[in-house]
Amino acid sequence: MTKAVIFDFGGVIIPSPIGAFSALEANFHLPAGTIVSLNMKNHHDNAWAKFERGEVSQEGFIHLFNKEAEEYGVKIDIGDLFSDYPRPDPHPEMISALGWLKGRYKLALLTNNFATSSNRIALEPILEYFDVVVESSQVGMRKPEEQIYQHTLDLLKADAKEAIFLDDLGINLKPAYTMGIQTIKVSDPTSALEALWEMLGDHPPKYQSTNG
Repeated sequence: MTKAVIFDFGGVIIPSPIGAFSALEANFHLPAGTIVSLNMKNHHDNAWAKFERGEVSQEGFIHLFNKEAEEYGVKIDIGDLFSDYPRPDPHPEMISALGWLKGRYKLALLTNNFATSSNRIALEPILEYFDVVVESSQVGMRKPEEQIYQHTLDLLKADAKEAIFLDDLGINLKPAYTMGIQTIKVSDPTSALEALWEMLGDHPPKYQSTNG
């Protein structure tokens, strides 16, 4: 029986940050996907991973990332990501779903993020929906490290088999699935929520499955 639902933030509750990456890549005349490609190199211990675990400051991250990019022949200033890109609004479907789920299930937010004021501002409007909030930059762990999933389950007082996890990245879903957590890969809010209602066997009154 499902007791808890765990949500990622970027790419699930709000649109993916890939839009910000694309704009920055265009500004520096780089091929689309360059930033994601750089993030996948040494992805457990590169600048991005260290910043998400809160191991370096924003200034330290910018210096390390730009240096790493240069080593791979890429000229970019990742600092522009913090000054030029506004955080998008949450998906209204997700906010509606959170409102219905609250009180019926234990809810957790599990996000890889940076310890910046802009991230805090983005999170504030949705924190009221969650019983547990786990931010990588605050706990010194990040997805896909298994210990952050276990930490979230411990806070929820739930076993893996009692939880569902929604994330837009397969690399983050794999360890959760291996632990026994039910997973949903989010490509768009509507289909993700339909999958969630099917897993729960429960849904808001107005919901109707498109599968009949």
